[in-house]
Formats: sequence, C-alpha cells, structure tokens
Amino acid sequence: MTVAAEHRRIRVAGYVSPTRAWLERSLLTILYRVALGLILTFIAAPIVVVFIASVNETQYLRFPPAGFSTRWWEAALTERWMGPTWLSLRLAAVTAVMSSILGTLAALGIYRGSFRGRDALLAALLSPLILPQIVTGAAMLQFFALIGLRDVLGFPALLLGHIVITLPYAIRTVMVSLHGLDRRLEWAAQDLGANPVQTFVRVTLPLIKNGVFAGAVFAFIVSFNDVPISLFLGRPGNIPIPIAILGHVESRFDPAVAAVAVVTIAIVLALIAIAERFARVSEFIYQQER
Repeated sequence: MTVAAEHRRIRVAGYVSPTRAWLERSLLTILYRVALGLILTFIAAPIVVVFIASVNETQYLRFPPAGFSTRWWEAALTERWMGPTWLSLRLAAVTAVMSSILGTLAALGIYRGSFRGRDALLAALLSPLILPQIVTGAAMLQFFALIGLRDVLGFPALLLGHIVITLPYAIRTVMVSLHGLDRRLEWAAQDLGANPVQTFVRVTLPLIKNGVFAGAVFAFIVSFNDVPISLFLGRPGNIPIPIAILGHVESRFDPAVAAVAVVTIAIVLALIAIAERFARVSEFIYQQER
C-alpha cells in the first residue's frame, strides 16, 4: 500500500459526520446538565425540607407537615432567638475583621520574609486546621483557668478562640494573592517616590484585596457556625446561636428550631451572594487554582 493510500484510509477511518458530532455534543451537554441538576437538588433539598418543616402546625418537628402555621416563625423572631443571633453576627463580623488584618500581616511577613523558623511559624499558624476544634476549645478553657482569666469567658474569650481557628483561612487566601502579585508594580511605585506604607496602601492592598475579602468571608462563615469553641468559651448571656440551638434541642425539638435554622442559613447565603456580587470570590479561587 502506498503512502497516499494509507493517508486516505486514515482520514476515512477517523472521519466523523457533522450529525454524529452534534449528537455527541448534545449528549454531553444533557449529561452535564442532569448531573448539575442532581448536585444542586442534593444540596438544596435539606434546606427546603427544613423550611417546610418550620411551618408545621404540630408541636413536633415532622416532615411532611400536618398543617400550615406561622407561629413558629413568630417564636423564632423573638428576643430568645434574636439575642443569640445578633451576638453571633457581631462576633463573626469582628472575627472576620481581626482575622483579615492579622492574617494579611502574617502572610506578608511569612511570604516576603526570609528568616530562620519561617516554615515552623507557618505550620504553627495553620495548625488549627489540623487540630480538632473541640481540643482547641478545651485547651483554651484550661489556659484561661490556669492564668486566672475566667472573667474573660464570654465575648472576649469567644473572639480570641474564633480568631485562632479562622486565622489560617485569611493567611492562606492572602498568600495565594501574593503568589500571583507582580512585584515589579511595587518596585515601580517605590522608584516613583512612594514609601513602604504608601506602596502597601496604594499598590499592594488593591491588588490582593480579593484574597483579603475571601479570607474575611471564610472567617465570618466559620465563626458564625462554630460549635466546639463556642461550647467551651461561652457563658450565660453570651451564647452564640449554634449553642442556643444545641441547648434547645436537648429538651425539645419543635419547629421553632427549624425556623431559626432557616434564618441562619439565609444569613450565610446572603453573605455568599454579596461576596460573589462585589468581590467575585469564586473567580478568585478558580483563577488562582488555574
């Protein structure tokens, strides 16, 4: 067989008609949409079930509901539940701000610095991601007791504990942003007369702002939903909403818990939507991965 004949045979064997190519693309698109729909349904189904259970007429949480009533939502919006919710919001907001500030400074020092023990310091700062949070909470409670600071239990202790467990998220997101930063922009600013503070405020911070904001969002969500640390470091009158829910279901399991859960889920989803709208957190994550 000649070379030309062999080439013709290969072209004929590898030929795909336009109709077949269209069918293959359509099939892949359909399979992708079906898989995506199943994943979204799997994620959203528990939220829908909890919401439907929150309008149940009976005294007990059940699905499907035996009737329709909004009295459990009225109970969920009382001071009994709104007090812990506002406490969790304040705690999570302050935690997000403090973790972002400290995480940005730590990330700059570790990523740009060259000193002995750099890797050990980074491992120590990221260790709360590995250590179980219930161990961290128990250790912090014992630490405050040993140094005679039992009075800080409540909001101050909760804030310190939440900063400890959320700081690694801020450090990692900022370090990712620093990895993609072109340092020649900073050098150019310094050549034009900017001092280190001006360079950071006007050049570095605007370029890494998405990483800083992403770390703040992660810190807020982790703090708002934390149970182990809050379980050990809270005190009467300073109980975050997850602990209030946990204490309530120990004695009774009525639909008011479902209504409160829907409120907390809505807060987190609203925060994610705002973060996606103004900071494009998902684009930041996927772009840095690529």
